[in-house]
Amino acid sequence: MAYTTDDLAKVRQAILDLAAGNRATMVTKDGRTMQYARADIDKLRSLERTIAGDLQTTTGRRSRTRYTVTSKGL
Repeated sequence: MAYTTDDLAKVRQAILDLAAGNRATMVTKDGRTMQYARADIDKLRSLERTIAGDLQTTTGRRSRTRYTVTSKGL
């Protein structure tokens, strides 16, 4: 799946919301309680790394290569 920078921003916002406690996982109304699946922060961080890695490889950025040149035949 091709990820976009918007996907990465949404995952990062979800991590911040979860860490700040802004995400509701249980709602009680009229005596009835609805519980939603709580997002696991470790899974979100793993997804963030996956998306960031995908975006980095699709942009064509290469790691820096250094060549050593010596006069002693090393």
